[in-house]
Amino acid sequence: MQKWIWILIAGFTVLQVEAKIDPESQATIAQMEKFSEAFAAVASEVNPGVVAVIKKRDVMVGVRRSTGNPFFDHFFGGGLQYRREQQQGLGSGVIVSRDGYILTNNHVIAEADSIEVELDDGRKFSATLVGTDPQSDVAVLKIDGRDLPALKMGDSDKLKVGSWVLAIGNPYGLRHTVTYGIVSAIGRGNLDIVDYEDFIQTDAAINPGNSGGAMVNLRGELVGLNTAILSRSGGSQGIGLAVPINMARNIMQQIIEDGEVKRGYLDVVVQDLTPGLAEALGLPFNRGALIQEVGEFAEQTGLQLGDVIVGLNNREISSADEFLTRIARTPPGAQVIIEVIRNGQNRKLSAIVDAFDPFRGLQEAERQRALGLNVQEMTPAIARQFGYNAQWGMLITDVRAESAADAAGLQRGDVIREMNRRPMRSMADYEDVLAELKPGDEVGMIIRRETRRHYANFYAVLKVPK
Repeated sequence: MQKWIWILIAGFTVLQVEAKIDPESQATIAQMEKFSEAFAAVASEVNPGVVAVIKKRDVMVGVRRSTGNPFFDHFFGGGLQYRREQQQGLGSGVIVSRDGYILTNNHVIAEADSIEVELDDGRKFSATLVGTDPQSDVAVLKIDGRDLPALKMGDSDKLKVGSWVLAIGNPYGLRHTVTYGIVSAIGRGNLDIVDYEDFIQTDAAINPGNSGGAMVNLRGELVGLNTAILSRSGGSQGIGLAVPINMARNIMQQIIEDGEVKRGYLDVVVQDLTPGLAEALGLPFNRGALIQEVGEFAEQTGLQLGDVIVGLNNREISSADEFLTRIARTPPGAQVIIEVIRNGQNRKLSAIVDAFDPFRGLQEAERQRALGLNVQEMTPAIARQFGYNAQWGMLITDVRAESAADAAGLQRGDVIREMNRRPMRSMADYEDVLAELKPGDEVGMIIRRETRRHYANFYAVLKVPK
């Protein structure tokens, strides 16, 4: 291979110099060109399946009204007028079925009044929100389309540290941007981004707008959803995080088939095995999950306090967070094999995974604290004592700041007359409704607010925190 290099000397003389590249370097360049062509081929194949997700939200904006007199405007103001404006947010998504199912992040479409999807070829579709799982930051959309360019899903469990990956999305509104890098780590957790974390870490550049986009391997298979970055500047600093596609696929299937996500549960409390604990237990390594507490259900499996969990279904467990996340991904009712070390001996125990219930073991008093309020039954004696006209209902005796009840505008002294269309004539009525509530449910209440001179009824909606 020959290459001509033009050199400008002092702005006057131009010399033409022939540069020769040795055969070994030529072979290396040829290999690098093939490597580059592989990236280009993957990007060309995958790009059509990555979409722009446009969130639209109506908001009320206050605009100061002028009196027409600068003097009065300066000293008294002209008052505020409110008008409705539409805000837009841009993220990314991935087509995962030819009939129009799309995976994206929950934070991309959160609080949207409407969602629009734009394909690589310029076509635009109105999207329906099928369901979300905020605890993993996964959302499922549906558009009415046929023969759409769906990406093939890979197996994220087969990813290895050092594997090449491409990240595709719409950072800062720059449509279909492709970056590449390697898998820097797998199983990243304890980042407090979402409740269930099992992130793939990469140094492929991910920036705002990439969220919900595709992470693919060199075969063009979808292995993750670009989700977050760790950055001090707000832009890419080489630490990008993606939800593994195996997790996202499981969540998507549950949302489509059941309308909700059900997670596995074992009633054990675990902690990371630190070097100090490992030394105290006489273990030559410091990986695994040390059992601190064992509930009645877990006791039936043979698990004991002090056991160190080192494997689950013949796969190594390195931390407490990894164990809990993998149990959560296991369907309730499924059997798992847990490998533990007890008194220096390896044991394998069989367990049936239970269904996760955030209110497990909570009494009604604790359930109502989840709503952020305390109540007592209204009786004729209490009504006479406080001068209320209401003779029945649940009297709110306390409202916790920044709770669901506080956000709904409830106050101490309000009387709950109905909950979810049920009259609140006794504490038993109230407790029956509480017992049916699940995280994420909405509770409709008819509230009576009284003074000694008048009263008003209004409708309040509380959302049970997740």
